Amino acid sequence: MTGSILSSIDTKSQIAKVTLYGVFDQQGVAAQIFSSLGQQGFNVEAITTTQRGRKRADISFAVPEQDIPRLTRLIHSMKVRFGARKVSIDRNRALLILYGAKGFAAPGAAGQIFAKFSELGINIEMISSSLSILALVIPREKAGAITEVLKQEFVAGSGA
Repeated sequence: MTGSILSSIDTKSQIAKVTLYGVFDQQGVAAQIFSSLGQQGFNVEAITTTQRGRKRADISFAVPEQDIPRLTRLIHSMKVRFGARKVSIDRNRALLILYGAKGFAAPGAAGQIFAKFSELGINIEMISSSLSILALVIPREKAGAITEVLKQEFVAGSGA
């Protein structure tokens, strides 16, 4: 066993990833996007952003897949409102929530975890992190296999 980097793992298997590509990168845009989602009753599970340069950014977020039919019209109005160049909705995703046994302060902890995804040929589509939690969005069909490997390798008392 590599060690007890993780204290536990939760999986939400009915997730969709929504990405607004090339929104205006200016103060208040994220606040407006996520306020609009909240006002309409949507629960956002994870958020990531990527700076694109030229005052543009990509914003991705994970939502329960069951919300996509209701969410679609709002997302497309946001595309126009915030100047997004493209919108994508990727269904059949899972959200893995990894809880760090002692946080993720140990040098190389994230690298060890991400190496397991690579070994299984799993591309991590979103990474959202805090001091003690990693939230990762991956293809749903890969969630079971990687969860078992992570538990065996990194959760205290779960290894072989």
